[in-house]
Amino acid sequence: MSKKTFLYVLFALAAVLVFLYLRFPSQTARDLIVTRIAQAQPGLQVTADGAYPVFPPGIRLAPLGLAYDDIPIVRMAYLRIVPGLISLFRQQKEMHFSGPIGSGSLKGRADMLLDERQPKINVAITLARVPVESMEFLNLWPQYKLLGEMNSQIDFDNRKGADGSTAVNMDISPARIVFNTPLLGIEQMDFNQILAEMTVTPRMLQITRCEALGAQIEGKITGSIVFREPLQNSRITLSCVLKPQPAFAAEHKSDMLGTLLGSESAQKRGVVFRISGTLGNPSYVVR
Repeated sequence: MSKKTFLYVLFALAAVLVFLYLRFPSQTARDLIVTRIAQAQPGLQVTADGAYPVFPPGIRLAPLGLAYDDIPIVRMAYLRIVPGLISLFRQQKEMHFSGPIGSGSLKGRADMLLDERQPKINVAITLARVPVESMEFLNLWPQYKLLGEMNSQIDFDNRKGADGSTAVNMDISPARIVFNTPLLGIEQMDFNQILAEMTVTPRMLQITRCEALGAQIEGKITGSIVFREPLQNSRITLSCVLKPQPAFAAEHKSDMLGTLLGSESAQKRGVVFRISGTLGNPSYVVR
């Protein structure tokens, strides 16, 4: 093939690709994807303005919103979805997806077997350096604000439990909790790191491990939240152990918090808080 012929072929191929991109049925493709997701996993809600072709062969949904049972989770500038080409010829399909969340990133993989009576779906997601404030569901608790960079591993299996189960491992470093209404005179608390392991189902959130490490206070939380509608009526059963660092206890020795945390036993073993009631109206017991 001569150089001139090669250039003509290259130009023709580029023209075809541009034509296909400009004539791509964006709204139809978006509706098909959203409908397919809703059929495979009821409760998960995906919104996007359009779907656009990308190379390697795939789809970009932009902008993208995720919610579960009308509870907003996150919004992304786009989500890029690329199917495993070999899996297109197999019964079990494979997809890879990625996109930005704030200044961080999301990457993941989904394995799906949709032709059975009960579809089988496994999803593994990795979040890297995602600003915690980008997670929209945290706005459900306006009295608190959690800040920091989050790294997380999220694994979903729709065949675990009655309606699927999600395992979450989370690392927020550093972290800050801001109290819009000061708590015992404290406006904010800073931590070097918050580590958490939890299991989430449509019915409840089970915290198996949550440790907060910092120069002010160290804390541990275990327990569960049983979801109800509206979400503010969800039932809380949490146990929290707070152990003040000596400098923090000395700083607050003359106020209410110092009275609570300044005893010798509190500095050695910590103070136990039992939190019960509902998300909208929690109650606290100190032991």
